[in-house]
Amino acid sequence: LHNLQGYQTINKKYQLNGATVLVDTHRMLSYWQNGMGDFAKRQPFTLNTTSGLGSLSKQFTANSILLLNAAGKLNIDAPLSDYLPEYRFAKQITLRQMLHMASGIPDYTELLLADYAKKIPDASESHLSYPILEDLNGNDALQQIIELLNQHPLDFAPDEKGAYSNSNYYLLGHIITQVANKPLSDFLNQHFFKPLAMTKTQLGTQHADANSYDDLDFTDGKPVALGRGHYQGGDGAVVSSLADLAIWARAVLQRRILPESAWDEALTLTHDFYGMGWMKSRTQHWLSHNGHIFGYWAFFDVSFEKQLAQITLTNMSPGVETLKKWQEEMANWRTSL
Repeated sequence: LHNLQGYQTINKKYQLNGATVLVDTHRMLSYWQNGMGDFAKRQPFTLNTTSGLGSLSKQFTANSILLLNAAGKLNIDAPLSDYLPEYRFAKQITLRQMLHMASGIPDYTELLLADYAKKIPDASESHLSYPILEDLNGNDALQQIIELLNQHPLDFAPDEKGAYSNSNYYLLGHIITQVANKPLSDFLNQHFFKPLAMTKTQLGTQHADANSYDDLDFTDGKPVALGRGHYQGGDGAVVSSLADLAIWARAVLQRRILPESAWDEALTLTHDFYGMGWMKSRTQHWLSHNGHIFGYWAFFDVSFEKQLAQITLTNMSPGVETLKKWQEEMANWRTSL
């Protein structure tokens, strides 16, 4: 391996507020940390700072479903109507199609974004996600989402193609709770975080050490706090640190926790788009999953061939276009490893 520090130059160039690690199956090879986890408290962002993972949380939701499937507690080829019959298209859709983002269920966040964008014009998506998800905090959140989805047709016929929809994993999170007969947070702790000694990882954005901040292209470059929120959904509510995610990356590279056959299913992309908690990386022959909730962003890229993983957490985006350029440069750097 060479050029292990190349990503640090890219992070410095973009003045990334957050941290990055590079790990192999046994150890952390190098890391970089910069800026503040909480500007008001003057707390730096370090490898031990917990931050929101957003949709990277879907890996834990997918793996929970796969564990329950392996244990015979549920069947991923069963129709959704076995678990959530109140959704009007539930008989047409299987849990497997939901895991693969091939169900056709519309994305509730996209449906709600359109409404909230009218209420709060000229706001970033990071900003808008805060009131959307905070309004979904009550005991009736599942009912609210199903009522919303019931007002809309499927985006496409199940298994016709793959298209990203948070609704799939939001509903799967509730199915885990129903089948396991315990809160999703307890299930994740019992089967993932405790066995792997990921001591700072938990469900619920309110637990993040880092505050989250609005996109800098919307704030004239100044840190404007959005807050931590109290989101609990299976589609994006885990908080973790880079030290803990390095443990998770090693568990992934070693294919631990799940049975071998379940790993094969999780890592196989359907419709050339989505596995079960996995997508194509911007780097050829790597797999990845990213996440975004409030001002929190997570980037998780893995190469099974090279037995390497690169993970970045940030609590403040430099702006959507700038972040895309940063991602492209990171992807190009990974090809050099």
